[in-house]
Amino acid sequence: MTNVNPLKNAIPNVRSTVNFKIIILCFLLSGCAVRSIYIPVSQNTPLFGKEKAIQANAYVGTNHIELQAAHNPLKKLAVCGNINFGSGISIYDLALGTYGHGSNSNWRYETFIGYGYNTNFAFQTTNYNSLLNQPIKNYEVRSIYQKAYLQPAVGYFNAIKMYKMTYSFSLSARMSALHFSTYSFREIDDTATTNSGQTVYLKNINYRDKYLYLLEPCFTNKVGLKNVYALLQFQAIIPYSDQIDIRNTVFAEAFIFSVGLQYNFTFKEKKVAPKD
Repeated sequence: MTNVNPLKNAIPNVRSTVNFKIIILCFLLSGCAVRSIYIPVSQNTPLFGKEKAIQANAYVGTNHIELQAAHNPLKKLAVCGNINFGSGISIYDLALGTYGHGSNSNWRYETFIGYGYNTNFAFQTTNYNSLLNQPIKNYEVRSIYQKAYLQPAVGYFNAIKMYKMTYSFSLSARMSALHFSTYSFREIDDTATTNSGQTVYLKNINYRDKYLYLLEPCFTNKVGLKNVYALLQFQAIIPYSDQIDIRNTVFAEAFIFSVGLQYNFTFKEKKVAPKD
């Protein structure tokens, strides 16, 4: 007679359901492009090894989609690009770089120089909090800027042979100069505007042809099975500007967490038959 334990059999299903919900929640939390003077994007760190390959990454959030690609067409030469679009968001950038690796490709390094064009238009309303007696506020953001950046990275790659999996850890730092053709930020007191019949601004800030500088240190972890990888990325944002007072903006992030997927298209080198 077979002893069947229904509780024991149910536990894996419960764990699978919980794990699936956690993964979905992470995607949603990582994907919200919070509105501010600058919308950060995930760092593209391909860190190629000996083989030629095309890497395709995807990050999906609640209000935007971020797509990345990278390729090493020549030895020590690589290109990569990012596209980020969603509700009021358009971000495009392209980078050219060089890469290298150790004799066994465990340790890898790279440096990219990139340029990007970004637009961000948003209108948001905060929820009224009766407990704190907060007024309803409307926020308007209009931002158009170009970005030039330098992004070095170093990483370690290895395999878990028992499970036929590979993993990597990398550190990178994106140093960016942002030129704002236009930036306007308006904070409107909705309650006072309704009562007075005229727009009441709490903040009305406008900048043109101003610069903002950023340092974004980043840690990336990749775990893969065959050609598919799960991506975890932690990125800090350190801004500086003597032309734009970033303290006047809201929704500004100091740290972001991104979760995504990567697929690798690998090109095998053709073996040359020995001559007789």
